[in-house]
Amino acid sequence: MSMNASRLLLSPTWMRALALGLAAVCVLLLQLAAPTAFDAWNDRLTSRTWSLADSAAQEQRVVVIDIDEKSVQALGPWPWPRERVAQLLTALDQQGVSLKVVDILFDGQQAQDPALRQALQQGAPSVIAQLFALNPEPVVRTGTLSGALSAAAGAKACAQSATAAYGYLAPSASLLSTGAGPALGHITPVVDADGAVRRVPALVCFEGKAYPALAVAALAAATGTEPRWVSTPGLWGGGKSIQMGDMQLPTNDRGELMVSYQVPRTGFVSVSAADVLAGKVPAGLLNNVWALVGSTAMGAGDAVATPQGGAVGGIEVHAQLLSAALDGRTPVVPAWSRLWSLGSALLSVFVLLGLLLWRRPGAAVTVPLAAVVNISALFAVHTYALLGHHLVLAWGVPALFMVLASALVLVAEMLRVRLERERLFHNLSSYLPEGAARKVAFEGPSAQVQAQRQDATVMFVDLRNFSAYCEGRSPEDSATVLHLFYTTLDRIVTQHGGVVEQMVGDSIMAVWNGSTPCADHAAKAVGAASQIWQEGVAQLPRVASRKTPPLDLGIGIETGQVMVGSFGPAHRRVHSVLGETVTIASRLEALTAEMAYPILLGPEVVAQSGTAEAKPLGDFLLAGLSRPRKVHALPVQYDANHLHLVYSVEQDKALAF
Repeated sequence: MSMNASRLLLSPTWMRALALGLAAVCVLLLQLAAPTAFDAWNDRLTSRTWSLADSAAQEQRVVVIDIDEKSVQALGPWPWPRERVAQLLTALDQQGVSLKVVDILFDGQQAQDPALRQALQQGAPSVIAQLFALNPEPVVRTGTLSGALSAAAGAKACAQSATAAYGYLAPSASLLSTGAGPALGHITPVVDADGAVRRVPALVCFEGKAYPALAVAALAAATGTEPRWVSTPGLWGGGKSIQMGDMQLPTNDRGELMVSYQVPRTGFVSVSAADVLAGKVPAGLLNNVWALVGSTAMGAGDAVATPQGGAVGGIEVHAQLLSAALDGRTPVVPAWSRLWSLGSALLSVFVLLGLLLWRRPGAAVTVPLAAVVNISALFAVHTYALLGHHLVLAWGVPALFMVLASALVLVAEMLRVRLERERLFHNLSSYLPEGAARKVAFEGPSAQVQAQRQDATVMFVDLRNFSAYCEGRSPEDSATVLHLFYTTLDRIVTQHGGVVEQMVGDSIMAVWNGSTPCADHAAKAVGAASQIWQEGVAQLPRVASRKTPPLDLGIGIETGQVMVGSFGPAHRRVHSVLGETVTIASRLEALTAEMAYPILLGPEVVAQSGTAEAKPLGDFLLAGLSRPRKVHALPVQYDANHLHLVYSVEQDKALAF
């Protein structure tokens, strides 16, 4: 490579410009390859913004009448008899509410339906719920659908991308009336991939008819008008909206209402249904308000996830929709949102280009700082637009570009510096010893303790009399026996969900639920011990000599708390399992040499594994421990291969392998 080419390769401007172009190409390819994933990511970013809204905001016009835990404890479990729900609605009318919105699905006919129908018909206008299935399978159609828009309005809505439905759960016909009956609205949410509800279909189209959402039906009942789907042209509009008199609810291009979570959960007035029925509501609290009736009691089955966190009652979603509609702050994606994404990305490019042309030292630090400032500015504009003007401006793509561009610029800068340091190191090593030069040029690593406490089962297996067996034999013969021992035990332990942590000399230590999770670890360890005895002893060479004791196995097992992790300096790490449980298992294995039982179990492994055949042997003070432990033996079956040979003087020369 020529000197000019080398200088061009190491040119900061050239390498940074290449990194900037690569970042732009990567973001473009990602957008083309996964547009849905980018939309979901932008939704999640927008969800984080709601937490910055005014935490002291209060909503007094929509009051939640909550069938909560207090109510079910006082009046009985949910679902309540419909006569009791009728009493609740009548009590709300007596409190002077102006609208009753019931987020309860009354599916199936019951004997008390007339009382509930009367409560829905009298007093303030009522809106009840029905539910649609947005997936083609399984097909469920129960109850009687009602509340559809007029034929002309419904046909227009279905032609303009209203959400299609395939089934429904509707109220019983016994609750509906041909006269002034309750209005109906659907409570069908759009559940995102992360489980959160951020949108609700404004209208659902089923068999050519359009059915409004519960919030839309409530607004229509309050205003006395029929919802109409209208176009909202202009830069500030989203293209479509639902109009009811002078009120308009903007929707996205799929006809969905975006839920505003600008009011905190504590901002809604919530009254227990038990207090309403008992007449304990403060005077005037419910006068001329919209009462939103629903259940958040455990077992009600109406729980959804929202950007405000956790699983909450679905009634909160409808409360947010109604509150936003009354204030005219239903979020909308403006028609110029794509221009916003392009313009903010171009601004980011100009900022970076200006910094790339700035030839002062430390540009590798300046660029990431500029990226942070730029991303903060994007987020500030997005937050102001969403909370101040209810406009959803996606800022994920330009932010991703800034992050990726800064990262690639840093990589390019680090690569350039690395090449320069390598060249400097080679030059430096011409004047200094290589070790000293390397120490000057590079920085050494650091080490940290990495360990965690686990409830695990520990097994020690020892190959008895192996040292005596090796005496007088070639290393190859000894290695063959040990290799077979290690291989067999590792296979059996792995099959039973354990891990061989250590292989030291003629013994191993296996652990269940240590570095690898394992359910029912105690029972699996006991099962592994039985198989190790059956297969392991059968594979041992049989020796017939008074001078050489026969090979045998000793197994000790215990369950308890252990510490699993890596210890030691960075240049010499060791993985180990520590704790009293390890000591007990080791001592149990050593005790097998003195007992007539080859498999000994500690008290905890017997208790957790439920090994009924374990035989109690009594309390033993194990070596090195201060208090006795109960020891159990696991009975084993001996066969011809397991029996120890009885030797005589005449058999000294007869060796069996």
